[in-house]
Amino acid sequence: MADEEAEEKVAGPGAKEAEAPTAPCGSLELTDHDGVLALRLSGGDVIPAAVPVLDESGKLLAVYTAGPPVPPAAGPAPDVLQERTVVKLR
Repeated sequence: MADEEAEEKVAGPGAKEAEAPTAPCGSLELTDHDGVLALRLSGGDVIPAAVPVLDESGKLLAVYTAGPPVPPAAGPAPDVLQERTVVKLR
């Protein structure tokens, strides 16, 4: 609280809203790239910090949070069913 009050005294009331110009917010589109889902940004340079995921009725299912980009793993995902054991039942 004290830091906010000190900033207001130096910069004046309402200075927080005018600190940085607003950049155009882009549109996100869900795309499929070789079987990997990705969000593609177009029409701006800014994405929301949190992206809610809603079902058809509008119920909140999840929230994806933005973070630094992490390159995808190299190569295909391992086949987890390859190492299964098949047993004949009598």
